Amino acid sequence: MTLRLVADAVFTVDAGDTVWCPGAVEMEDGRITWVGDPRLTPPGAHTEVRALGGLLMPGLVNCHGHSPMTLVRSAGDGLPLDRWLSEAVWPREALQSDDDVFWGMTLGAHELLCNGVTTTCEQYLHPGAVAEAALASGIRCVLTPGVFDVPGIDPAGSWTAHLAEACRVFDEMDGRQGRLHVGFGPHAAYSLPPEGLAAVAQEAQRRDALVQIHLAETEAEGHLIEERSGLRAPALLASLGVLDGRVLAAHGVWLDDDDMALLADHEVAVAHCPGSNGKLGSGVARLAALLAHGIRVGLGTDGPASNDDLHLWDEMRLAALLARATAADPEIVSSATALRLATRGGGEALGLPVGALEPGRPADLIRLRTDDDRFVPALNEAELLGHLVWAGAGYLVTDVWVGGAPVVVGGDCVHIDGARARAEVGERAHRLFAL
Repeated sequence: MTLRLVADAVFTVDAGDTVWCPGAVEMEDGRITWVGDPRLTPPGAHTEVRALGGLLMPGLVNCHGHSPMTLVRSAGDGLPLDRWLSEAVWPREALQSDDDVFWGMTLGAHELLCNGVTTTCEQYLHPGAVAEAALASGIRCVLTPGVFDVPGIDPAGSWTAHLAEACRVFDEMDGRQGRLHVGFGPHAAYSLPPEGLAAVAQEAQRRDALVQIHLAETEAEGHLIEERSGLRAPALLASLGVLDGRVLAAHGVWLDDDDMALLADHEVAVAHCPGSNGKLGSGVARLAALLAHGIRVGLGTDGPASNDDLHLWDEMRLAALLARATAADPEIVSSATALRLATRGGGEALGLPVGALEPGRPADLIRLRTDDDRFVPALNEAELLGHLVWAGAGYLVTDVWVGGAPVVVGGDCVHIDGARARAEVGERAHRLFAL
């Protein structure tokens, strides 16, 4: 049976940014089979039609997150990145169990899904627990198990132990349910020795797996790496072979033009995280320059300890606002570009065919209600796009499908008991704080 969803408007984010008013999306066996004007193409004999009203669009794509950090939400407010990690975050994370992380990720997935995020790229320890929680929630997840070496902070062992676990998780879980995509997550060039970075790259490239790494997040980080190696961080990673595979660089705040040219030559994608970068005082990434260099860019929330939420709508607005403000140019990042960054651009950064409503792509889509002050008036498609980008919000999301399966219906998660997840995380967070 084919399912046809009919709405007042459908934003496809296809190659031509086509908008259908009214519009419809058909899906079968988890994939989109047709998108268009329901008035011109009658449904087939074996098609179920659901008239939803409102607006349909691709699910949002979160390119960089540490969602289990719901357990340490708001920890260390006001500290710069290095102190925030060493004083507020890593000590509590060192005490976490698999069960803690399972519930932290479960609550994170609940927040993501209810806000219209259908794909998230996660980097964290306890990867088995993260994977199980993501699978149970119904979200599409790119899991890059964390690999780092911080003496005195990490009781689980050295980078070699983390790498072995990441290899095991990939070999046992990659591709599970068609929604779990496993990669590798070396934390950063400053938290792994050169031989560790090279080893992670080799294992990832052997499996054609994505490598997600924090890069050029703070100015101090760049100085430290140059003092140690004599090279800027991108050049160091290139010299170690890290950039020879599939790479997603998180943040990219302190990249100069030569750095960007190097990343572009190696087809490295960037996850832009304006909210986290702003809260930690790390700076503002040069979004327009990244795009001008031809670099694939998606948006990321980072973790809920440095954001403090998992609402990609905020990141979409911040990305465009900061780019326009710093350039004093309201045309430098258009509304259509902002929407693309949050959807199709994120899919391209991750190497997944998500983020657009086109035949053959996974049926990952969301519905927003438009009977709200934020969507009045909507006199034409341009103004409707403006409302979506500049006034869109998670509370307007009513329904979410991942791979054609409903995972949020009427604003409620199908597979997650939100009240229990909040209670579990609250209780566990109190224990970690007390310890």
